[in-house]
Amino acid sequence: MVDSEDNVLDTEFESEEEVEGGAAAVQKLREKLKKAVEEKQEYLEGWQRSRADFANFKREEASLHSDREERIKAEFAEAVIPTLDSFEMALGSKSFKEGSAEWQKGISSLYQGLINSLSQVGIKQFVPKGEKFDPYKHEALREVSTDDESLDHTIETVERSGYSIGDRIIRPAQVSVFTHKK
Repeated sequence: MVDSEDNVLDTEFESEEEVEGGAAAVQKLREKLKKAVEEKQEYLEGWQRSRADFANFKREEASLHSDREERIKAEFAEAVIPTLDSFEMALGSKSFKEGSAEWQKGISSLYQGLINSLSQVGIKQFVPKGEKFDPYKHEALREVSTDDESLDHTIETVERSGYSIGDRIIRPAQVSVFTHKK
């Protein structure tokens, strides 16, 4: 082992006699120094790239995690929304209106409880009656003619409520839209 270490030292470093011996030895040392500096720079740049790659990886993972949570909530909402639609149809039905006040209150409370539960996890219901039509948030089922120009492209009725998480629309509201005939 000692011999191999000595050989390594002999090949990497020049003796003082060789250095004093000429310009060729000095040139050789300069080349070795230049090569060592280039290797150092290459290793430094590689380390910096690895560090930047790791920082990007951590940022992407955090983004994926937050997106994953939002997707899970959206999937849950999509599973519950048909039940909410059924409640809305029941609340607007003739038999609901003919039922006892206690029964109406109970059904309404159940419906509102579901809406509140969704709201607590960030899922919002929107009923855009009277708002301007926005094709991103609303799905027009029919047009209703109007002579009032101020109502042009305004929502007349909401057939089914819309749902969103933040700016992301889970389901657009289905609406009837006023159109002004010139």
